[in-house]
Amino acid sequence: MADMTFEDIKFPDNFEYSSDSDDLPLEFYLQAFPRSKTVYLKLGYFSSSAIRVLAYGFAQFIYNGGTIKIVTNHFLYGSDKQLLDFSDTLEENIDELFLSNLSWLKESLTSESFQFINCLKYLIRKQRVEIIPVMLLPDKMAHYKQGIFIDKDDNTIFMDGSCNFTANGILENGENISVFLSWGCTFQQNKVSYKRPDIIGLCDRTNEKYKYLDSDKILNAVSNIGKEKSIQELLSNELDIIKRVNVTTNAEIIEKYKLELEELIIIVKNAPRFPFNSKPREYQQIAYENWKANNCQGIFAMATGTGKTITSLNCLLNEYKQTGVYQAVILVPGKTLLKQWIEEASGFNFKKIIPVSSEFRHWKKQLNELTTDLLFNKSKSFILITTYSSFPNDSFQKYFKKLPNATLLIADEAHNLGRPQVKAIIKKLHLEKRIALSATITRQFDDEGNSLIEEVFNSLPPYTYNFSMKRAIDEGVLCQYDYYPHFVYLNEWELDKYVEISRKLLKFFDFDNGVFKSSNVVQMLLIERKRIIHKAASKLQVFEKILNQQNNKYSSVSNSFVYVPEGDDEDGDEYENKYKNETNLLDKFLHKFETIFPNDRAYAYTSETDNREQVLTWFESGFVKTLFSMKCLDEGVDVPRAELAIFCSSTGNPRQFIQRRGRVLRTHPDKTRAVIHDMIVIPSITPNEDTIKIERKLMKDELTRVVYFASLARNYYSTMTRFEEVATMYDIDLYGIQEEIEEKQ
Repeated sequence: MADMTFEDIKFPDNFEYSSDSDDLPLEFYLQAFPRSKTVYLKLGYFSSSAIRVLAYGFAQFIYNGGTIKIVTNHFLYGSDKQLLDFSDTLEENIDELFLSNLSWLKESLTSESFQFINCLKYLIRKQRVEIIPVMLLPDKMAHYKQGIFIDKDDNTIFMDGSCNFTANGILENGENISVFLSWGCTFQQNKVSYKRPDIIGLCDRTNEKYKYLDSDKILNAVSNIGKEKSIQELLSNELDIIKRVNVTTNAEIIEKYKLELEELIIIVKNAPRFPFNSKPREYQQIAYENWKANNCQGIFAMATGTGKTITSLNCLLNEYKQTGVYQAVILVPGKTLLKQWIEEASGFNFKKIIPVSSEFRHWKKQLNELTTDLLFNKSKSFILITTYSSFPNDSFQKYFKKLPNATLLIADEAHNLGRPQVKAIIKKLHLEKRIALSATITRQFDDEGNSLIEEVFNSLPPYTYNFSMKRAIDEGVLCQYDYYPHFVYLNEWELDKYVEISRKLLKFFDFDNGVFKSSNVVQMLLIERKRIIHKAASKLQVFEKILNQQNNKYSSVSNSFVYVPEGDDEDGDEYENKYKNETNLLDKFLHKFETIFPNDRAYAYTSETDNREQVLTWFESGFVKTLFSMKCLDEGVDVPRAELAIFCSSTGNPRQFIQRRGRVLRTHPDKTRAVIHDMIVIPSITPNEDTIKIERKLMKDELTRVVYFASLARNYYSTMTRFEEVATMYDIDLYGIQEEIEEKQ
């Protein structure tokens, strides 16, 4: 019915609907409302009896995208006499009078009246309704029962009648309405031409014959009376109301409407839609438009916590709206994120979701059935969600290669595409639609991988869509934070080992360009040296100092994360694998915490934690006060409220720090700010060392990282003062770094 117009309606020969004839007023509403794009109503009393009739066909009108403006003289059914004599005090008293009748009105609502109120509440939430209370000047009340209905082709119906919009007026008691068509005879056209600007002008508050009253409180009151309903619920409730209608004339029209409504409910139940009974944020829609303009390819560089998942699924939803089909492959770093994506995709009402990992046993059977079906029906909808580990496996690739070229590839935490096994596949990628998601797309020490990702997704800095951390904080998408750096110094053994590795790196350093030459040996040496910084023994003492400060100030700790050092490289690099069996430090840090806070429950959240979902639930409820992790909270995991983060694991990788910071900056109703403690290792190399040029380059990279995060903190100036001594030691222009950062923001 959404594609039909008013011209498809068979009107009575005399263009009148009467409850004592074969053409009931009910029929008009059931046929006109669903076909309308815009409705202007000029009503009398907005009482429970007055709004009953408007429940019929109204949910379909909403589903089809309709907007409505309603002019009414007041909502005060029980206080009419007080308003008959208009005075200057009316505007002051109307809210009080309305509120005194609010409870009465709510108690008197019929199921039809409640349906209309619930529909209005939905439209208020969607900003597709305006209610304009008025008084007719001078000293008169407005008792009109008129309306202008406009369809998608701008066909217009003017409705006028003695139908009193009362509980009985729609079906009995001889009430009637007359309709006039913009495409009808000359008389009808003239009537519409006169009445359309009159009623629309009144709704737009340009008619000076009326006193316009404040509508904000009335809209709020409607929201208070109504219940939060989805469009599917509103349609189902309307069907229940229609089923209770008992008429003997033209019953086939009612029956036909019921069948159409039942079919629509099935469609709505199964159709993908934006979640949360809401619509995309403006920036999410802009991201989609940019992506479309870039040939359906691109990189979304969005700060952690700004809704990358929702933004990309909105692109898939918009593609579905255009084609009637959704087809996607989603790549994720691990099983936790895989489950998260299943929940998010289900929230969009996407149905055919196939997870691919060792935890889901039947995916091969499901993919076999899917690829077989696609041979006969390329328009079959599906979403495959797989981990980066499973993606390159031959068992998955044999199915992946059979997917239609129009399938959308969404790569979450897309820096993982630089993995050696994955790179070989994306170089020959046959899927034409592509989205890469990451807060920090750049891979450390991998210029080749970075270039490949930008080439495959047809996007260069500042990328197809960019939502910076600064913007997210400024706009309240993420919360403000205080940033406290803590310098950690290497002990004698660590420093000797560090210098030894640095000297080995000297012969691979390009002094003219200030970069290391590309070499597997360089990669290995850099990672070995990074491990010394990563696991510096003094970190445990600095951690104890931070906890004591917290204990002295608050005597407790809650809603906290602690990131501890651990042997694995954050990208799972092969050079780091030989250290996997070394004793990790998590237990030592956890023990130190329990010593200082014996009454605050802490829990490890690692790849070895079997009940990770349960742990997050405990953390959200407050049963667990602090989570200790190594990497599992890094990439995309949605975590509940967190206010304090202690970063003991500073690898020098800016991506890791950005992701971790995003975990603690997510907003919460009971949270005003976040606090971040960050350990920064200083090798303390003297200026006359032959490796100073290398050290200056690496320290500048580290200072660039911490200055960037300090620049967005509330305590920026005091933090920068702490960095000045280190910058002087390495002859680095600290505020020059700040200027470079500001130019990029």
